[in-house]
Amino acid sequence: MRLTLAQGKRGLMMNSDKVDLVHYLNNPVECSCGRTHFAGIEFVEIGDEALDKVASIVRNAGYQKPFVIADCNTQKIAGEVVLEKLSKEGIPASSFVFDDPALSPNESALGTLLMNFDPTCDLILGVGSGTINDLSRFFSYQLGMQYFIVATAPSMDGYASSVAPLLKNNLKTTFECHVPKAIVADLDILSKAPVEMIAAGFGDVLGKYTCLADWQLSAIINDEYYCDRVAALTRHSLEKTIGLRKGIASGDKKAIGELMETLILSGVAISYVGNSRPASGSEHHLAHFWEMRLLWGGRSHVLHGTNVGIGTVLILQLYQYLLQENLDPKTFESIQAPLSDTWSADIERVFLEGASEVLALEEKARKNDLELHKDRLAAIAQNWDQILQTLATVPSPAEARALLAEVHAPFEPAHVGIEPQLVSDALLFAKEIRARYTVLQLLWDLNLLRNFAGRIVLGAED
Repeated sequence: MRLTLAQGKRGLMMNSDKVDLVHYLNNPVECSCGRTHFAGIEFVEIGDEALDKVASIVRNAGYQKPFVIADCNTQKIAGEVVLEKLSKEGIPASSFVFDDPALSPNESALGTLLMNFDPTCDLILGVGSGTINDLSRFFSYQLGMQYFIVATAPSMDGYASSVAPLLKNNLKTTFECHVPKAIVADLDILSKAPVEMIAAGFGDVLGKYTCLADWQLSAIINDEYYCDRVAALTRHSLEKTIGLRKGIASGDKKAIGELMETLILSGVAISYVGNSRPASGSEHHLAHFWEMRLLWGGRSHVLHGTNVGIGTVLILQLYQYLLQENLDPKTFESIQAPLSDTWSADIERVFLEGASEVLALEEKARKNDLELHKDRLAAIAQNWDQILQTLATVPSPAEARALLAEVHAPFEPAHVGIEPQLVSDALLFAKEIRARYTVLQLLWDLNLLRNFAGRIVLGAED
């Protein structure tokens, strides 16, 4: 399989079985939502022996000397080959390799890059997946330079994204940056990635079920901007990937290539909207929470997409509980905000080193403000039928578990060492890490979040 894309044509092209990725690259798209969508990616190369194209893409794009960033794993997988290909084509390069196999995208890593950067370089070229991509994106953006990414695993959907989730003051924070000018994905490398990394990519895609529903809930309740066209693009890619699960599980190159296309399209959707709404919702809040807590505890690293898949199952359980509750919207006006005198102390306990950032966010965002809560309850009651329709668009948690199991992905927190207390803390407090309305905030508004979280931790039946 080879997919070579450059400077695509105008339009959003979808049919029953294929999304044509070329139409989404480097072209403004006038949309009925009132916005002009744009993703400034100029080159995407997905195929066998795609690494052979890196040097020509660099040269054709007009760059003279790339600064290649990798870690000790990705350097062996593809970094050494990239440097060799550049050298053979007479393109000088400087490079830096992180020696930490469990690298974190934090201030220390960025400072290390800055101290080792060769200022004679005119392009950042990352070789890796999640962490290397996020560091390369933010680093290049801060330097006012462009960047390319050579993918080493189909493990997450951030390759084409315009945002970078980084650890700032120990809290996972999303920064608006820019998209890569080129993405190179060699199918020989992607299909040989560890099974858990391929499964993580599938888990990240599965999370689009809940993130899209969360986005629609916020549009209904808060009148947040929502684009039907972007949501349809994401949903179409999601359904296509679900249909490829047997090939993904077996490492079939064609299926892996199409998984990579979906992961790229997810990033394109982020660029179109200008934030991560089309790709990240409450399931990502749980994932980010666990990632921070495991990191602070010095525990083994769990892949982001793995956490997203597990989080998706839990969020689907919350959706199902809410559908089964048979609430009467006429009673909503009497619901009291579940404020607690111990909230600040709870944040200190739960977020540890990141607590100050969470407290500052609440002071700014006022997610739990009494007046805003009252206004939301009125909107929830008024639009309850539409909310119920949105809740019914997602699969059951049992269906999600089965899908993850088919691609050999963990689907329960215990599968990756996340104990019940961390499950409870995530369900109750992960909503505090973003100023973004999701089902977690909806359940808080309805004073149901603590009850539902307790049922999940106790292992209530689907």
